[in-house]
Amino acid sequence: MPGLTPDKVQQIHDLIHERRIIEAIKLYRQATGAGLAEAKTAVEKMFQNEVAKPPSAAMDYDNPVLEGKIRSLLAQGKKIEAVQIYRDEYKVGLKAAKDAVSRAEASLKRAKTQISAQDEPVISGDPFAEDNGGSRRVAFLIAAAFAVLACAAAAFFLFVARGF
Repeated sequence: MPGLTPDKVQQIHDLIHERRIIEAIKLYRQATGAGLAEAKTAVEKMFQNEVAKPPSAAMDYDNPVLEGKIRSLLAQGKKIEAVQIYRDEYKVGLKAAKDAVSRAEASLKRAKTQISAQDEPVISGDPFAEDNGGSRRVAFLIAAAFAVLACAAAAFFLFVARGF
């Protein structure tokens, strides 16, 4: 990042961490002399990287049981309880716990959108899909039954024609 000192970068990251994006953009512009669009794009990229980072405490402590418990509480809408459990387990302050749980919540939301996109059917004309009270399924079964009867009739006439 041209023209940015490590101190300014840290200040911008702190503003992003506090969700003060407009102030972060202003600081970026002051430090670099960049235009509004360029500063906005740069800060948005920094924000995306900040959100994608795992909580700092999670890098120090690897506890899949606790992580599962926190994700379960978040899925139930019990964010306050998740923050309290995180604080108790890792012995961190309220802000650090809230930030860590918020990042976990954001990653949970991203995971949900990725899963729902993967669950879409690949075959759009699935004959067994529940549609219109199962009318497609009934039509398919009738067509299959008709095909079986036609094959049986053809076999019967072949045997009769040969004299078996």
